[in-house]
Amino acid sequence: MRIQMRVPLAAAAASLSLATALSGCGSSATGNAIGAPVAAASSASGSSDVPTADQLQSALLAASDLGPDYTAQPGDSSSPTDTTAPTGCSTLTNLMNSAPSSSPNPAQGPDAQVILQGGQTGPFVGEFLSARPQSVLDRNYPSVVNALRGCQELDFPTGTTQVPFKLSDFDMGAPGTTAKRMTGTVDGVPVNGYLAVNRLSPTVAMVYLYLEVAGDSPQTAKSYFDQAVTKANSALTGSASAASV
Repeated sequence: MRIQMRVPLAAAAASLSLATALSGCGSSATGNAIGAPVAAASSASGSSDVPTADQLQSALLAASDLGPDYTAQPGDSSSPTDTTAPTGCSTLTNLMNSAPSSSPNPAQGPDAQVILQGGQTGPFVGEFLSARPQSVLDRNYPSVVNALRGCQELDFPTGTTQVPFKLSDFDMGAPGTTAKRMTGTVDGVPVNGYLAVNRLSPTVAMVYLYLEVAGDSPQTAKSYFDQAVTKANSALTGSASAASV
């Protein structure tokens, strides 16, 4: 299953690049967050302050949240590298591949990420949080959303082979979320997944990834996404409340 595992890891690294793109420079997008109005998002955090690294880390899913079969992969397994740069959808991949490789940017705010693995071939659940000043997300989040909305194919490398994933619109069931279903094949084995972005608050955005080898479980993907959003909102709201006391 070595090749089959490389694809989920490459896709997870690419998702981290997508999260990092939220803080990238040079965005020309105008207006506030598309699909997640700032006024609505602000009720989730109760604060426009940028969370600390510890607060963001505590907001991530843990293996215990998903069940005894899950383990957390080493932190460096989610780091984007030149060998995991995706291709295909130029508008999206240009954002992802031009994102800073070293994250977070301490001048703007912290990032936090986790990849949870439910067995040798998955499922794989990736959650990537970026905390930035509201003005930064107001500028960059719409570019990420629009690029994902228009993307129909992403190619992820596994060794020397590019594995194409077809992307189609998917309803994750949460207001303000933009999501895609991913379908691909490696050595004749289907690999299916779900990729979503959500602006949790004026200062926090999330990229979510679910991948499964030789299976497809949209309801599980939705369930884990709901858990991720609920935990992040609860943790960050609690942090904001505690800080204000």
